[in-house]
Amino acid sequence: MITRKEMICANAGDSRTVLASRGTAKDLSIDHKPDDPVELRRIENSGNYVAEGRINGRLALSRALGDFEYKGNTDLSPKEQAVTAYPDIKVETINGDTQFLLLACDGVWDCLTS
Repeated sequence: MITRKEMICANAGDSRTVLASRGTAKDLSIDHKPDDPVELRRIENSGNYVAEGRINGRLALSRALGDFEYKGNTDLSPKEQAVTAYPDIKVETINGDTQFLLLACDGVWDCLTS
């Protein structure tokens, strides 16, 4: 969300948002991949596993709005499921140094850096 004074980035998935400011790239989100240590811990605590960078050897992202088959453990909160829709949130002030904002899917970031 962009207001006149700030950008609010809420990310749950494998896209990435990058802010350009004074010629420098600043990540406003991280890629939610199953082998990331924080994501891996949640996945394993939910009774699932990661094989070849995929949850249960199948799904290559660890946060998403759908993928309900990975959200069915009734003993866990929505935030603790193998796949959660719970976002990471960053707020960035818009100022004279702000140039542009880029949002792209993992296909871009699998090939390029921020």
